[in-house]
Amino acid sequence: MNAQDPFRELLNQHRRRLSVYLRALLPAKAQAETAFQETVSRLHQQIRQAPKTKFAQWSENIARQVALERRRHQNPLPFSDDLFRQLADTIGPLLDRLEHYHGQFAEILERLPPPEREFLRRRHELELTAEQIGLTEERPASVVSRDLTLLHATIVSSLNEEVPLGPPLPGGAMDLGRLSHQLLDGTINGDGRLILETLLLADAPSQAHYLRHVALECELNWRYRGEPGLPMATLNRHLSTREKWVTIAFATTFLVVLAFVTFVVGNRLNAW
Repeated sequence: MNAQDPFRELLNQHRRRLSVYLRALLPAKAQAETAFQETVSRLHQQIRQAPKTKFAQWSENIARQVALERRRHQNPLPFSDDLFRQLADTIGPLLDRLEHYHGQFAEILERLPPPEREFLRRRHELELTAEQIGLTEERPASVVSRDLTLLHATIVSSLNEEVPLGPPLPGGAMDLGRLSHQLLDGTINGDGRLILETLLLADAPSQAHYLRHVALECELNWRYRGEPGLPMATLNRHLSTREKWVTIAFATTFLVVLAFVTFVVGNRLNAW
């Protein structure tokens, strides 16, 4: 087993954690997915510096730097620099229970009535908007959005009862969840962004609740669109010392043969 195998195993163990961490810092799905790929690439490049312990903290520090760099190109920003730092500092430890959260999510989803599971499938697998769902069901988009907010709140509440993630639910949890999902799906307006910022800033229970909804959004995407993969095949693999010497020997032999052939062909051409 080479050095890549245990490293890949560690990444595989932490990929959901890293995905949720980045989605919390970069709420836009495309931004978070691109940042995940970049984070994996940087982790791979720094494989020799990977600590034997505290891998989660090390990888999250690199993910945070990637998120910070990508943030510089966002307009408008999802939230202020102060809130970004607070979230980056506080949500990491809350993710320690994420694997339990992931396991319980599947059970809770299966307990939902079929119409509600179909509702989630249409929203997250088919990626239909509230307006599109409303048109097919002859319901106002506002009613569809309300029902989706209630369903998200029900799932989060059930998850938190069975797998507590941080402090108890804060006051106004329903509005916080609604605004969080609007931020995550890109439908939030300027006023909503300001209200969400006010609710989250310097408020640990609210930040934990925001993270619960980020984790739920990720779980729903993974359920219906597939879990985050590791782009290892596209990355440059570090060669062992033996592999480097074999490569050098092969290249040297190739150059010698090429020079010999060129010499022979050149002499024959001159003879003609």
